[in-house]
Parts: sequence; structure tokens; C-alpha cells
Amino acid sequence: MEKGAVKRERMRNDKIRLDKTIGSNIRRERENRKITRDEFAEILDLTNNSLGLIERGERGATSVTLEKVIKALNVSLDSLFTERSKAISVRERRESGVYRKKVAALISHLTETELKVLIETIKGIMSLRKADNSDSACNEIFSEGE
Repeated sequence: MEKGAVKRERMRNDKIRLDKTIGSNIRRERENRKITRDEFAEILDLTNNSLGLIERGERGATSVTLEKVIKALNVSLDSLFTERSKAISVRERRESGVYRKKVAALISHLTETELKVLIETIKGIMSLRKADNSDSACNEIFSEGE
């Protein structure tokens, strides 16, 4: 293939991947809120079929549709563009803050021995991330204490 054709093919593949990522994130967020596809299609002023095509990544969402999705689901634009394993909704961020406060309150009542056990438990959990180097901040935190 010539250079132009290779570049066009790469761009086409990138668009397909991005459409699938956006679509699956929209579907996940909609389902998390227990909104049916019929209900959500009506909110977005789309047909059920059109929404299905977008959620499956078979059709790209327009900028107008993305704006409606963001408002309806209360999510950030970047969360729709992020692969599922990395996507965090506004609601998940808020819940995370609540959980962090609860954990901090509970930790304040632990003995030194219990804290050591907790740290080892957390290290075990974080080793899953460390295995693929996906969380360098965690790697740095846990290497400091060793």
C-alpha cells in the first residue's frame, strides 16, 4: 500500500475504535442509571435504532448528541472518550471521595499492627495495577516505605 492509503486506513481504524469506546461508555452510563434505551433515545431526540448504532459503535455520535448525552448523564466529555477500564463518571468520582473519607475515619481507630496488615492488603490489591504499570503513582507510594 502507498503511504496515503496506509494513513487513511489507520485513521479509519482509529475512528472505529473511538466510536466503539464512546458508544460502550454511553451504554454503561445509561445502564448504571437504569434508563432504558427507549427512554434515553427520547431524551436525546433520537430513534431507538440510532441510539443502538451509537452504543454499539457502528455509528459515531454527532457533537450535538454528545452534548445532550453529557447533560443527560451528568458525565464529562473526556469520560466518554476514555476506554472503559479507565473511565470514571462524575458520580463514581463523588462516591470515591465519600469512600476515601470513610476509610480515613476507620483507619484512625486501627492499631499499628492492624495498619501494617491493611498496608499489605492494599499492596496486594495494587499489585494488579503494578503488573501492567498502569499506576505509577501507586508504585511510587509503595516503594517509599520499603
